[in-house]
Amino acid sequence: MTVAVAFLCSDGVVVAADSMLTPSVGNLPVGHHKGKKVSVLSGGQLFAFAGDQGQAERFKIMANGSYAAIANAQHALDYPIGLTTSLIQQFHATGIGNVINVNTVLAYVHSDKQQCCIFEGAIQPRLLDTDHYYAALGSGKLAADPFLRFLVDVFCGSNSPPNTREAIFLATWTIQHVIDTNPGGVAGPIRVATLERNAQGVFEPRELPVGEIEEHQQAIESAAQALRTWRDAIQSGKAADGLPSPPILSPPARTSIHSSAQHANNLDASPHLITSEAVI
Repeated sequence: MTVAVAFLCSDGVVVAADSMLTPSVGNLPVGHHKGKKVSVLSGGQLFAFAGDQGQAERFKIMANGSYAAIANAQHALDYPIGLTTSLIQQFHATGIGNVINVNTVLAYVHSDKQQCCIFEGAIQPRLLDTDHYYAALGSGKLAADPFLRFLVDVFCGSNSPPNTREAIFLATWTIQHVIDTNPGGVAGPIRVATLERNAQGVFEPRELPVGEIEEHQQAIESAAQALRTWRDAIQSGKAADGLPSPPILSPPARTSIHSSAQHANNLDASPHLITSEAVI
């Protein structure tokens, strides 16, 4: 198994992946190795993959040497479409045919705007946007997608893309979740890269060092501890401390026998209401 996660952020792009590589003979896995599935490419690009390592490497080489085409693309999608066209032609020429078994993420800058493209199925490109700003790839997608949706609902509020720092945390937590729930199939270390503006306002790709990723892993434990503290408060009743007391309703006034008799006398004395005989 393998998993990669991508976020199109309000101020950049975040991509992350686990490090498990599974070589196979045909469709039969024959071992587990650890490798690097997140890279910074020429032209300020970010790359991540899930699936066949050999096919991913060919995609990576083509994207690494084709970045000049980004500046000539009229639409942001033109560049990834060109990559897909060239790769499919190359795969057919070398006998792969329709047996394409790789999904990739490619982040780049077009017209001074961050772009994040997901290549799914037969490496078909799809740009993330402000309404659909995150994705998971690989066999670990079955575990990643529901958890991603949960985290996004909690942390991103009204469907607003997170900033890069928030997305690093969300991507790290998602991949850690898949590692924890799929033992043997997905493995660390977690690798993360970002595309964001530097101090000069220019988009710059960066691979996060181990120490920075570990800070976000520690933040995951802090978030879990905060939830446990909230749980304990609920169970002890402390969560209700400080809330205003509910209003106390006054009991309804009780009518005495004397007042009831007096009311009856008033009715007898009034010619406009009912007669005394009717009262009897």
